[in-house]
Amino acid sequence: MSGHRKCDLIGIGGSAGGLPALIDLLENFEPQGDATIFVVIHRAAESEHLVPIIARASPFEVCEPAEGEPLRPNCLYLGGTDAHMTIAQDHIHLRRGPRENNFRPAIDPLFRSLAVFGSTRATGVVLSGYLDDGAAGARAILRSGGRVVVQDPADAISPSMPRATISAVGEPDLIAPTGQIGEHLGELVTRDAEPAREVDPDIRLELMISGLEKASMSSEDGLGELSPYNCPDCNGVLWEIEDGPLLRFRCHTGHAYSSGSLSHRQEQMLEQRLFDSLRACRERAHYTKKMAERDPTRAGLWEAKAKDHEEDCTLLENLIQSQQRKSSDIEGSGDTTGR
Repeated sequence: MSGHRKCDLIGIGGSAGGLPALIDLLENFEPQGDATIFVVIHRAAESEHLVPIIARASPFEVCEPAEGEPLRPNCLYLGGTDAHMTIAQDHIHLRRGPRENNFRPAIDPLFRSLAVFGSTRATGVVLSGYLDDGAAGARAILRSGGRVVVQDPADAISPSMPRATISAVGEPDLIAPTGQIGEHLGELVTRDAEPAREVDPDIRLELMISGLEKASMSSEDGLGELSPYNCPDCNGVLWEIEDGPLLRFRCHTGHAYSSGSLSHRQEQMLEQRLFDSLRACRERAHYTKKMAERDPTRAGLWEAKAKDHEEDCTLLENLIQSQQRKSSDIEGSGDTTGR
């Protein structure tokens, strides 16, 4: 990777609606020079059919890389399932590090690696998606001298990720429909890159954490201040990280959240606990009714308990419905900033 100084390293991230956006981008991408593309699309572990779909639209070879695979020009590397894809100086790493923004693979680790090892050669592209994965990574690319391109929210099936990235970086190099982005990238790869910049230590540290390196309480002290919140996934304490306009969180085992993804995960965990409580109450109501039948001498006591548990069930059902409505209202507003 050290021989050329062109703007030839492109990272692309997407989630809900990201695949059709990527296909349209690639169908309009006619590279006028060599380039290497890295793509992370949020997907389920069982979705293993994307390579032939993307290959039909891509002017480059498409592959899901193995750990340590060398970087080659004119190749599109698609992040596989259940592992973060990051780049090093001349090869690819696949790491089952902690989830970021509730995903693995996540977009932010890829973008941070492009910031560290690509610097001014790197361009980060954020496509359609829910919440805000990619926004912090886009800031890292910009801080390291690279460029950020964002799908026009009006062109996106799910505009939250593009909007979050625009809010995070201020003024991306380009905000456009995906067809125009493809045309822009085709010309961009011919441009000379500026001299590489020194990468800020916090970007390097977070990249190492996502790869299960230096993920410790002492190393993360430098990232931010301890918050009063616990990690929804491991119950560890969360560090609060001020990243320009972004408010982010990371625990000592490495789980990372934007403000939007933390709120979403907290909602999920709260709903799960409410359903667990509802199940326990229903089981208790059923048990006490059964005991009323089997223990006639204390039937009145058992029936009174059963009635209490049934009333608790009704309260929990109403609470679950209320929480679901509130969650839908927040998601419908498109507010992922937490500000």
